[in-house]
Amino acid sequence: MNLITTRSRYGLRFLIDLAEHGGTELLDLGSIAARQGIPEHYLSKLVIPLKSAGIIRSERGSGGGYSLAKPASEISLLTVVEVLEGRTSLLDCTANPASCSRSGECRTLPVWTGLDKVVRDYLAGMTVASVAQLFPDFSI
Repeated sequence: MNLITTRSRYGLRFLIDLAEHGGTELLDLGSIAARQGIPEHYLSKLVIPLKSAGIIRSERGSGGGYSLAKPASEISLLTVVEVLEGRTSLLDCTANPASCSRSGECRTLPVWTGLDKVVRDYLAGMTVASVAQLFPDFSI
């Protein structure tokens, strides 16, 4: 069972790559894909929601490419996951208890709600910059 899909894993690697190259330098998708071991076609699908959310920007033409639209320190992992996954909770019932007919008497709902809060708080407390700095000597 994967709670975080390939979309978020690859998306975060893409954003870290941009951050490690200064964030504002335009990088071509093919180079990023090669460095990160991500199929370029797959990466191109992640560009659309990331650009729509204002996380990255792009320029076309010769010398064009992708860069961060704002500082890596202002991009939380929670935002990245929400943009790429389209969901913000681990279970439907934690986001919307009314979606479950048992929510009023469910003895496990507090467990799942607590876990959901821990995961959300953890992701909200980390940024693309902080993740990029976890291994500062790691070269991409």
